[in-house]
Parts: sequence; structure tokens; C-alpha cells
Amino acid sequence: MLRNEVLTTWTTEQGLPQNFVTSLAQTSDGFLWVGTMNGLVRFDGVHFRGFSQDGPPELQGFIRALVKDGGDGLWIVTASGLFHYERHHFVPIFFEQRSRYRIETLARSNDGELWLYFEDRLERTHADKLVAASLPDDVHRISDMTESSDGSLWIADRENIFRMRGRATVAKYKLPDCHLVHADRFGDVWAGDGHHLFHFEGTGFTQVKNPGLGNFVSVTIDSHHRLWMASGGLHGLSRRSGDELETLTEADGLASNDVRTILEDRNGDFWLGTIAGLERLHQGIFTNYSTLDKVAGNRSQTESIFEQKDGSIWAGTLEGGVMRWKAGHWQRFDKAQGLLPGQVRGFIENGSIPAIAISDYGIFEQRAGRFTKMPLIPHGYVSTPVISGDGSVWFRIDNRGLFRLKDGKLTELGSKDGLSGTPLSSLTVDREGTLWAGDATGLQRWNGQRFERALSTNEPVHCVAWPKGGIAVGTRNGILLRNGTNGAGRMLTQNEGLPGNLVLDILSDDQNNLWIVTASAIARITREMWTAYADGSISRVDPEIFTETDGLRSRYVLPLNQITAIRAHDGRLWFATIKGPAVIDPRLPDVRPAQAVVDSIVVDDLHHLAGDLTVGPGRHRITFAYTSPATVAPEQTRFHYRLTGWDHDWVDAGTSREVSYTGLPPGRYRFEVVAFNREGGSSRLPAQAQIQLQPFFWQTRWFLLLATLVVMGAVVEITRRFTRRRAERLSLRFQERAAERERIAHQIHDTVIQDLIGATLQLELIGFEVTDRPEASRGMLVTLAERMRETIVRSRNMVSNLHSTAVAQYSLVEVLQHSEAEFRSGPLPIFDLICTGEPREVHPLVRDEVYRICREALANSFRHANAAYVSVEVHFLPDMLEVEISDDGKGMTKELLQHGRPGHFGLRGMQAHAQRIGATLLTESEPGQGTNVILRVKTYNSFWRRNGKRKIRSGNNTAS
Repeated sequence: MLRNEVLTTWTTEQGLPQNFVTSLAQTSDGFLWVGTMNGLVRFDGVHFRGFSQDGPPELQGFIRALVKDGGDGLWIVTASGLFHYERHHFVPIFFEQRSRYRIETLARSNDGELWLYFEDRLERTHADKLVAASLPDDVHRISDMTESSDGSLWIADRENIFRMRGRATVAKYKLPDCHLVHADRFGDVWAGDGHHLFHFEGTGFTQVKNPGLGNFVSVTIDSHHRLWMASGGLHGLSRRSGDELETLTEADGLASNDVRTILEDRNGDFWLGTIAGLERLHQGIFTNYSTLDKVAGNRSQTESIFEQKDGSIWAGTLEGGVMRWKAGHWQRFDKAQGLLPGQVRGFIENGSIPAIAISDYGIFEQRAGRFTKMPLIPHGYVSTPVISGDGSVWFRIDNRGLFRLKDGKLTELGSKDGLSGTPLSSLTVDREGTLWAGDATGLQRWNGQRFERALSTNEPVHCVAWPKGGIAVGTRNGILLRNGTNGAGRMLTQNEGLPGNLVLDILSDDQNNLWIVTASAIARITREMWTAYADGSISRVDPEIFTETDGLRSRYVLPLNQITAIRAHDGRLWFATIKGPAVIDPRLPDVRPAQAVVDSIVVDDLHHLAGDLTVGPGRHRITFAYTSPATVAPEQTRFHYRLTGWDHDWVDAGTSREVSYTGLPPGRYRFEVVAFNREGGSSRLPAQAQIQLQPFFWQTRWFLLLATLVVMGAVVEITRRFTRRRAERLSLRFQERAAERERIAHQIHDTVIQDLIGATLQLELIGFEVTDRPEASRGMLVTLAERMRETIVRSRNMVSNLHSTAVAQYSLVEVLQHSEAEFRSGPLPIFDLICTGEPREVHPLVRDEVYRICREALANSFRHANAAYVSVEVHFLPDMLEVEISDDGKGMTKELLQHGRPGHFGLRGMQAHAQRIGATLLTESEPGQGTNVILRVKTYNSFWRRNGKRKIRSGNNTAS
């Protein structure tokens, strides 16, 4: 019935821009579009989305009409023009270069285009342009239009109904005052004047008798061929199916009797546009018998539910007696039949009428048409009577204990029978007829002789269900789930997704899904989900929660009733809610899978339409808003999302419909989101949006590559220079060693070897003459011994020279300055060292050879010249080193300059050293005029860079 359907209302309090709803449409993606007196919104079942930030300003005013196009878009008629919404964009439709014109009436063509009438012209849309069409010659001002399934255009002008095909008028039908015409999906055409409804019968229009409301403004034929009429005044809504006529008004919960528009969505729900809000009529999956209060005298609060073997459903109320549902009708039993007023605590089979347990009064059975109290039942608060497989009646009395009635004998059971001694909280019989008793610590099972402990819960047990292959135990703090016959089970609480810890009842349906009644909800957990949780495969569950939109008048039941839900023999499930029994077929109808939609992208409070987006450089806060079109229980739609390039895996967003990212590095990202409906159905096709974050120039790849190359070049250059400097140092050390070897070779060759050769020759002469001329031989031996002593002295000097040679850590000037101490043996001569120019590093070979030349010259000045003054002048010229050594001693003759002293190699050695480094050595001296030695040599930078390597090799060859 129309009044039994779920009616939900949305107003400005829920986000509607204005309560006066003017038009409704649903696009192919499932979104509902609502036009109001104050703007356009899109509805996803949870939120209304406006377009003030990403739409034209006309959408914030009066919306005349909304029409779905032939694709995924929408036609929007405003107070001053026409827009086509497609792919997230609103395209204005121009007429003669104008965007502003007032459309008087319109009709949707079969291909999704529009027929428009304004300014006494008929236009048709095509490719977002307006194309002129012809009007019948005698048509007056058009009041309504519609296109039928055969392609005919029907036009009403308050005097006639015109039928056009193409540009020709096919027929004209006289219908005075008819201003409304409507073609339904079945090919029928309807016309009306607001008080009378007419139906086209093939040759003309015939008045429909008793169509519904006496006043109406719109007509709709639904998918079940039912006629809907909206009054637009004081009569609300009517629906006619065959000869059955139903109405819905404010008295039935309608927001307003002034209904303007009706829309049937793709789920079969009906949306009503009224002047007081948006409403939906929904056929819920639950059938709720809230009308029971009329039978039970306004005391329909159900306390327990029971099915008799004959299929009758019994509902116990609070002080309203019991009700029986049979053959489609409710029948009441109360004081007139002998039942005392009280809380009905349960039922048991007892012939054609069940026995009934009523709170303080006991258990009643019907005899001779009246209910009387069963004998032997002790006084007290009777709870939860059950019958076990052997026919025994088991019940408990609060504060007394457990009782068993069998074969007319009443037995009280206690600790002697295996009970724990703690108060019992429930009695249940499983599918095999075995009795289970719940207490404060778990479950005990009756084995036919006594009770034995079966399962520990550490919580009072309220209810038990036995789905195939497992057990579910409801407690005060969740459900103990066990899959299989072994193991202790696993607790499921609110922390793991259960909708409330206090579990009042549990049922398993034919598919072994669990239906759970908690203190705040009725929910379902699928077999796959609860077994996976029991086995430890998942850490939480996502149950389906059923609400008033599913047909429930209330999702609440009274706590601790213990018989609040049953599974009937036909598989349906009955629940005793506080607003009457509710029944559901657990084989739920297929629900369209949820499809996610990326709604918008907000960058630093700047709103953008969903789609590919490029964002400039900087640190941004990026928010992705997403949703899913209206479905059943949209508030339970869940979402998974990920941002590829940032998130490594899918993120469970729950029911949240937006996510923000802050400080993303530059790059290209793709946002993906998937929606899941309450039943877990999903299209699995993610909605996507591409976004590119542009970098600053220093964050670009070319800049990073260039910087990397620069750094690498710098490292290479530093390494090269360091290696070169180290190689130069090693080369200098090697050249020092080579120069030292060459000098030693020359000195040994020029002094020691020559002396040894001379001594050898002299010894040979002495050997020839020792016999013939002994005296002469004796003199020659004396001379030879003297010569050998000189050789020893020169060898010692050479060794001394080895120890006094320059080393790397001293410059040439420093070693020359220190040489004074080597030769000085008295106060004279006076020594003076002068250095001009900028001192610089000299090649080690040059330095050592210059030092040796200077040392030899200084040795002559200090030891042989008897000089009073000796000076050394070192001149560092740009590419030349000049050293001048002068003394005021006795000087040397020309012969001495040319041949040297007999047995001495000083002058010849100085020339040899000068030749090795390519130097010029000039010695100036006259007897009594002193001596002046001038040495000039090219420096390292200009000469030794080219010749140093060759010279070293020459020295090595000499040394070898």
C-alpha cells in the first residue's frame, strides 16, 4: 500500500537551497537533479551539491525545468535561458546570438533533444544549437507539448490538441481548456484541464472516469502502468492501479499537499517535488506492521515473536495481549479470552493455540476457548519457555532457577545437575533439539542426564545461533564466533565493526548469513565475512545496517526480551520492534553496484571541476571530493581511494567523501576512488582524475640534471686537481731521488773512481820498479799513500755532501742561508745573503744542482780564498733564477780557472752540475782581486715543464 511505503523528506535543514521544488530529473549516472525556486542542486542520497563555484550565475535562481538528454547530460531551463550540462560543463544555448530568452514550454524528443516554444516560435535543439521548426497555422499560444513513442509531437493550446509529424499537422482534436498533454513510455497519450483527465483512444480523446484527484497539475505513468497525479493544491498525491485508488496527504506524512512534480528513478523509487521539500517514496525490503496498534488498542509495542507449526505468526505485546497473523489478517487475544495484562515473555507449541508465558502470571494454555494458567508452574517471573527434542518444557523463573516440565512432572534443576550456580540468562534449543543454557560465564549443554560446560564467554549469554558449520553466541559485550566444532572462538565487538556491543538476538538465514539484533540496530553479516573473521583472516567486519529507509518503523527492540527474532519455515525473518513486528525475506533483491564519481578538486580553497588539472609551482593543499549516486542506504556507501605516485596501496576511507593531501612534490598524479554499496557491490571501475603539480625551475629535471652535471664536474675537477697536485708532489720526490742518484754517480765517477784508477796505475808502476829502483818505489808509495788520504778526505766530503743536500721542506734561499755554518771555522769571512724578486718554488732537481754549485763556490771562498767578505745574491726573475757568489779573496789565475788545482774536481764538478740543468755558469777571477761566480738557470714553469722529464730520465740512465 502507498501508506506503508517509506516516506523520507529533505528540506533546507538537510541542504536543499529552497523548499519549493520546481523540477526533478535523473541522469544516466544515477544522480538526482533538483530544481528549486532558488537554484539547482545535485543529490547523491546524502549531500546536496550546488554549483555556485563552478556554474553560471543563472543556476542560482529560478529553475523552470530539468530534462535528461540522450546521453549522460542534462538540459536545464532557467528563468532566462537554456543550458546543456555535459561532462561537468554547463554550455549556454544561444538564440540569435542571445543567451537570454524566456522559454514558455518544452518537450523532450525521443532522441534526447528538446522542443522549445518561446517568443511565438517553435525551436528544436541540435548539436547545442537551436533550429527553427514550423507551427500549425491555427495554433494559439502553446501551453504544453509532448512527443510520443511514434515520434509525433502533441501540442496543447487550451482549445485544441494538435498532432504533428515532421512539418505537417496530422490531426487536430477539440479539447477546450486542456492545457496539459503527456505521452507515457507505453505509447499512450493523456490530456487534462486540471480537473478532468482524457486518454487518447486512437481516433480521439476519451475522458477517464475517476482517475484520482479532482485537481491536478501533473500526470505520470510509472513502469508498472500505474497512474500518478499531483494535485498542486490541497489534495496531495494519488496513485491508481486498475480499480484500486490510493491517496497520500499530509495526514500520512507528506510534507505538503501541494505536490508539483513526480519522478520514478531507476531503482523504482518515486521522488516528489513539493512546495515544502523533496520527498522519496520507497518500497522497503522490510514489511512493518505498525498498524497493529489499531488492533491492539494503541499498545502494539511487541515484546516477543513466535511461529506456530501451521505457519501462524504470534506477537506478544506489552499489556496488549497477543496478536496472531494468519491468512493476511491480525487477530487479537487478550482479557476477553482469559489472558492477564502483562509482558508476554514467550510462546511454546501446545496444540492449535500455543501456550503463552506472561511475566508474573505464569504460562497460559487455551482450553475450551479460554486461556487458563497451566498447573504446576511456580509463582514468579517466567521467562523464555522452550521445548527440547524429547518434548520437555523448559523455563526459568527469575531469582529461583531452572525448571523442567515433562509428562506432567515438574523438576527443578540446580548445581547437582551440573549447573554453575550463577543466574541463567538464556535458554535455547538447537536444530537437533538439544537444550543449551546460558549463564554469566558461557554456555552449558544438556546431555540428557546433566549439564556440561560447552563454551566459555566470560560474559552473560543472551542468545545463540547455529549457522551451518559454526556457532554464534551473543553476549553483553559482543558476539563469540566459532567456525567449525573446535576452538574457543573469537569475540566480535563494536571495535571490530559490530553495531553495538549489547547483542539481543541472532539468527542465521538459509545462506548462513548472520542477522544480528543489537540495542541500536538490526544488521547482517555475510557468511563469507563472519567466517573469515572467526578464522582470523580479517580484523574487522562491515555489516549491512538496516534503517527506517528499508521499511522499518523502528530499528530498536526492547533489551533482554530474548525472543525478539525468529526464522519462519518459509525462510523469512521476523523481528519484534517497539513499533510492531517487521518481516524481511533474507534473499535480498539485487542492488545496482555502486559507482564512484570524482566530484571536484579544491586547490588552496580554489574550486575546480573534476578532470585533468595542472597546478602551478608551490606548496599546496589539494582536496579531492568524491561521491556515489543515490542508491539504497547511501549513507552506508564506503569508499577506497589511492593517489598513484604517492599512495602505495588502496586506502579505506569508510564513508568519508573527501580526502586532502598537503605538500605533494611536483609530478603527475592520478587520483582513483572505488565505491562499495551496503551489500559490498561495486562496479570495481575506479573514478579517476589526473593532476599535475608543476615544479619551480630549480625542481625541474633539466635543472636537476644540470646541477648534477655541475656537481659531478666540480667533483671531477677537484679530484683532477688534487690528483695532479699529488702526482706533481710524487714526481718531484721521484725527480729528487733521480737527481740524487745522478749526482752521486757523477761524484763517484769524477772523484772516487778516478782516484782509484790513478792509484791502480801507480801501484802497477811501483810493482815494475820495486826491484830495480827500490828508492824511487819507496817515494812513489809515499806519494800514493798521500793521494789515497786525499781520496779518503774527498770521499768523506762527498758523504758529508749527501747528508747536507737540500730536502723538500726547505727552499733554496733557506739551504743557502744554512750553508754558512757548514764552512765557518773562524770569525772571517763575513757572510751576506741577499734575495730579490718574489721567492717561488723551484724544481727539486734545479734546486739541488744550484745548491751544490753554490756550495762548491762557497767552499772555495771559505777554505781556499782567504776572503774577508763573502756575499750571495739570489735573484728571482720572471723566468730565470740567477745566483751570484762573490768574495774578496786571493783570486785564481787563468790556468787555475781552466784546469783547476791538481787532484781537485771542484770547478769541473760545478760545470758538470750546471750542464745537467741547462744552466750557464760564469767564473770571473784574477789573482788578488777575488772571485765572482754567476749562475743563471731557467725556472720550472718555462723550461722544466718541457725538459724536466727528459732530464730525469737522462739522470736515471747515468745512474745506472
